[in-house]
Order: sequence, then C-alpha cells, then structure tokens
Amino acid sequence: MTRQKQAHDLHAQMVPRWQDLLVTLLILAAGTAIGNIFWQFAFTKANIISVYVLGTLLTSLFTKSYFCGVFSSVVSVLLFNFFFTEPRLTLHAYEKGYPFTIAIMLIVSIITVTLAIQNIRNIEEKERAALLAKNEQLRADLLRAISHDLRTPLTSISGNAANLLANDTKLEEDTRHQIFLDIYDDSIWLINLVENLLSITRIEDGRMNLRLSTELVGEVIEEALRHTNRQSDEHTIRMDLPDELLLARMDARLIVQVLINLVDNAVKYPPAGSTITVSAREQDGFAAISVLDDGPGIAPDIQPHVFEMFYTGEHKVADSRRSLGLGLALCKAIVDAHGGTITLADNPPHGCNFTFTVPLGEGTLHE
Repeated sequence: MTRQKQAHDLHAQMVPRWQDLLVTLLILAAGTAIGNIFWQFAFTKANIISVYVLGTLLTSLFTKSYFCGVFSSVVSVLLFNFFFTEPRLTLHAYEKGYPFTIAIMLIVSIITVTLAIQNIRNIEEKERAALLAKNEQLRADLLRAISHDLRTPLTSISGNAANLLANDTKLEEDTRHQIFLDIYDDSIWLINLVENLLSITRIEDGRMNLRLSTELVGEVIEEALRHTNRQSDEHTIRMDLPDELLLARMDARLIVQVLINLVDNAVKYPPAGSTITVSAREQDGFAAISVLDDGPGIAPDIQPHVFEMFYTGEHKVADSRRSLGLGLALCKAIVDAHGGTITLADNPPHGCNFTFTVPLGEGTLHE
C-alpha cells in the first residue's frame, strides 16, 4: 500500500462524513430511548450500560469511522450520567462508585470500538488481497493463453511465408493458392483476437462508451455476415427475419462484433454442409437475435460456463479454434452493456441456439 493510500485511509477514519455523524446520533438516540424503557421497568443500570456499549459497537460497524466510534463512546457516558444516575438530568453523581463505573464504561466502549474497527480493517485488507490475487491470476491466465495461442498462427504464417520465399517458382498453382489461404485465415484470426482483447479491456475498464443509435436489425445482421469466417462457404447460412421492419437501439459496430463471434462459432464446430440460421424477432420490448446451428451441440454441464472468460471446456467448444476463450465473454459484456441478455440453449434435435436481446428502437433510422 502506498503512503498516499495510507494517508487517505487515515483521513477517512478521522474525518467522518455527515452521513456517519447522522447514523451515530440516531444510534445514540435509540440507545437512550431503550435505556429509558429499561429504567421504567426497573432494569439494572448494568443493562442500560450494555445498551450503550452495544450502540458504540453498532456505530463502529455501520460508520467504519474511528472518530465516530470514540465520539459515540464519550457521548454514551455523558448520556448515561445525565439520564440514569442520581441526580437525574444533571452531570453530577452522588454515589462514590459512579465515577469508577463511568470510567470503566468509557474504557470498555473505546476498546470495543477499537477492536471492531481493527476487525473491519483486517477484513477489508483480506478482501483487497483476494481481489489483487484474482486480478494477478487473471493477468497470468491472459498472458499464458495469449502466448500459447499466438504461437500457432504466427508459426504457421512464418512457415508458409518462408516456403513461398524458398520455393515460389517450384510450387504448383493449387498449392500456392492453399498456402495463401492459410496465411489469410491465420491473419484474420489474429485480427479478430486483437479486436476481442481491445474490446474486453475497454469494457472491463469502463472505457467502452456505447454509440447508441436506432438501427435496422436486418441490415446489422447482413453486415455481420459479410465479415464472417471464410469457412462459412462450407455451410448454408440463412436469415429468418420478420416481415415488418425491426428497429433496435444499439451500438451497431459492437453488435456486429457479437454476431461475427457467434456465427464464427457456428461455422467452426458443425461439420461441413450444416445449416446456420440467424433469426430476429420482437420479444417483450426487445429485439431477440438468435444464431442457431445443427452441429453436435454443447454438453449440458458445460453450457453454464461458456460465457466465462478463458473457459473452453474439455473439447474446445467455447469460442476459439485455439481455445483462448474470449469471444463469448466479450459477447456477454457487450450485450450486458446494452441492457440485454445472452443465453445458450439446445437447438433440437441437436445443435446450439445462442440468443441475445437489445432494446427496441423508435424514431428515425441512423444513416
């Protein structure tokens, strides 16, 4: 912890907010009211003292301010002396033992406050340490995943490029064409990975400002399908849109990214010749957009985890052919930022049904 952080925490403990003072006064008032009830029913003064000690403990718990805790301890002593010692409604005490009783009450109250605040501080330190450890683990997972998954496409690109440089005139046209396609596929995958990483970083840091506008859902879907994986040519991709125009309030660039990730998933895992359907409909004030495939599907025990960052399941079914596990986490973050939801369900008799929602739009279309 830096010195500035320590100074800030110390200042926060010594200078209470007005809300903390208000809570302290309310607890003191409640303690005094309960003490008067105990007095009316002839409870012993020890019971009343216990009420005030409990009040100082509650003050330290609800305000987390050392100043308020000490203030509550001192004022509790004064209130007890004023209301519940003879002569009442004065700060004098006739009995010789009262000063000792009041001193003990003050010491017990301050010790209670100190221990409670120290316990709260220890809990907060443990929570900060746990959060720091979680962030460090997340960073380590990210670096390990990126280091592992970048190696394969980069090695493929450099190997194919070296092959072309060394044997360009010796290679048959079909072989050269296939090498070019492999380089293209690997470079596109790297570009999508970088885009996903940048988007995840901006969203997690709160720097992803949505540029909301009213968009025609059909046009957004068509734009996404123009940028899907080249392997989509091996499948039948069709759109199922309502007859009436469906408008939605969205950041079109981000929703296109969501659709690209979902459609690329549907392209990667089902066998060649599968049918992929992108549909849209109105649903309870939202536009519900679904990407359905008739592939092997995802096991029920894996489905609840597919939107977790870095989760890829046992058989690389989450969202990346090289198992980085960012695409679906990014989809969820973008949809959540729009105020919608994203779900995974089975597509009977087999396959996956990814559905996400965005709010319906009204007014003029964004040009």
